[in-house]
Amino acid sequence: MQRVFRFYSDDLFIRATSVISTPVVKAMCEVQKTGPLATMALGRAVTGAVLMAAQLRDKQVVGLHFRGNGPLGSVYTEASYEGECRGWVDQPDASVPLKDGRIDVASGLGIGLLNVIRSQPFEKAPHIGTVELISSEIGDDIAYYLHQSLQIPSVISLGVILSPTGEVEVAGGVLIELMPGATEGVISSLEASVASAASLSKLLAEGKGPDALLKNYTGSIKMNPIEHPYEIKYSCRCSADRVERSITMLGREEVQNMVDERRDFEVRCEFCGRTYLIGLTRLEEILAGFAQMN
Repeated sequence: MQRVFRFYSDDLFIRATSVISTPVVKAMCEVQKTGPLATMALGRAVTGAVLMAAQLRDKQVVGLHFRGNGPLGSVYTEASYEGECRGWVDQPDASVPLKDGRIDVASGLGIGLLNVIRSQPFEKAPHIGTVELISSEIGDDIAYYLHQSLQIPSVISLGVILSPTGEVEVAGGVLIELMPGATEGVISSLEASVASAASLSKLLAEGKGPDALLKNYTGSIKMNPIEHPYEIKYSCRCSADRVERSITMLGREEVQNMVDERRDFEVRCEFCGRTYLIGLTRLEEILAGFAQMN
């Protein structure tokens, strides 16, 4: 069972989350049929979303929408406090030349924006924050959002290791956040530990667990674990009802155009690949519903 591990320092000035996200990254990339570049980008993004969501509250969800001008197009992932996550990428087969022998996620994503969507139960509309992509490496961009939009200085490290055939071998990450009021001593100690930290990918390749991943960045700072009881899992909330509601949101004119084609429509969920058949009769019923609303 894979879980997110949460930690706080004794003085509560530092909070952190750490995770081995291999199963959910594998599941997501298998469904999306991603190539190596998209696998790396999607894996980092969903790991980041999982780490952020673990610091939310019940029923809250965070979505990360990376919108770049590179060959990947958009990358979107979301995760809930309860550990459910999903995601997609516009161009799962996109590729770019290697950079120094490594997959170049930054070139794949390109220049653009990061939208962070935070949803809470009973709110009519989510809160959306937007920042520029400062590196397009995923982790740096999340940290930039946390600092710019939430005034939380953060360290985030995300890693995905692929096999020679492009399959996910291991994935994981660490998110460390400085809370308001942190003293110069705390900040200096954390900065020194982060500066001397080993490569996250190296630790993942060695099979290190969430505790070791965190300690790599916090060093001698004592971090106390706090239970996070939810298993992380790839999960899609799509359903026939949700698909029909999304069609209704297209508006009367668009639904009329669909009806005029006199055929059934097949709708595919971009998150999980499941397909739903919306018959002509049902489309006519949806169209009639607009008349009843007037």
